[in-house]
Amino acid sequence: MAFVALGLAVVAGACAGTRTAASPVPAAPVPAAPAAGGGAAPETPPPLRWPVKTMPHVDLWLHAFAVLSEDSATVPLYRRGYRDSITVVKNQRNLLTALDANRATLEKGLQRTGYLNAQFLPFAFANWEEMRATIEQFLQLSGDPRRAPTREAAMRVQMLASVFTTAADREWLRLFLAGVQDEAARFFTGEHHRLVRERAGTITAVDSLWQQVYRTKFERFLNNTSQRQGDLVLSLPIGGEGRTGPGFTGRAMVAVTWPARAGDAAQVLYVLAHEVTGNLVGPAVADNTTPAEQRAGTADRFVATGQVQAGAVLLARVAPELVVGYQRYYLTQAGMRVSASSSEAETVAMFDKRFALPAVIRSALVRQIDIVLSGI
Repeated sequence: MAFVALGLAVVAGACAGTRTAASPVPAAPVPAAPAAGGGAAPETPPPLRWPVKTMPHVDLWLHAFAVLSEDSATVPLYRRGYRDSITVVKNQRNLLTALDANRATLEKGLQRTGYLNAQFLPFAFANWEEMRATIEQFLQLSGDPRRAPTREAAMRVQMLASVFTTAADREWLRLFLAGVQDEAARFFTGEHHRLVRERAGTITAVDSLWQQVYRTKFERFLNNTSQRQGDLVLSLPIGGEGRTGPGFTGRAMVAVTWPARAGDAAQVLYVLAHEVTGNLVGPAVADNTTPAEQRAGTADRFVATGQVQAGAVLLARVAPELVVGYQRYYLTQAGMRVSASSSEAETVAMFDKRFALPAVIRSALVRQIDIVLSGI
């Protein structure tokens, strides 16, 4: 989901370089400098342009939204079955947090407004403590950036005010924040630590696959779409519908699925392809739909479907060996059963039927991706 909260890019840019990113995959140690007379010390390798990271506060925030959301999209906003799996674990432990206790009220607010932009807010912060303090300040100031003590604080208050615009919105946020804090203290932090330990092998597999094999294959597309630098964030609640926006580092952040098994590391690349092509889809749909289709919501459906198709087109150009796996993954994300014995042709036919697009829109996407890759 390539969707950016209003003001988030400005705040991220203003704060870039002032904080340390959370939980990057460790780099190889730099050799010690030789003793005097032993020659020049080796140069420190440049930082990775697209490091693989984990960010617990991103997971916490998205987890809270996931357990409150009725997810009926073709490609769910969160990992398929995530909400139900969390409910099962909590029931087994006879655990009820403030987030659960206030679910009905919080869900009603979500149904009324969606707060879609709020899902991207954690990208602007290095950790939960910083994010919580900013939200608390926003609430204390009643959402008025003019009352903020510093320019940076005013920018952050304005960022939150662009999402939570009314007193009712701020009251919803106050209840939500209390629920998230209780959820973290009584359930999520411990559960997250456990899952991170279990999936340590997946982190290593993803990092190896990305940095040693596929980053260079994606590089031309990323460079030519102004995505030269970024952070690839593994996120437990995320499925096929990732999240993309500007981060506190001043670079793009792409939150992608975090597979349970090292053998499924390629799923990260599938969601990455889906996300980094996102900005091309809206214009292709807008240019090839009528005002009536746009008013009726048909164009919005084409955007969601087009993003899935665009990821497949990109992979067909830069990593064709991943295309069938990508198609199987997104068919599964859409709730379809895909037999392991299905041929490539059968998979392609199922994929094109499930994610059908008007030929003119698909042709526009193919043409635009080819233009990007050609460097024009």
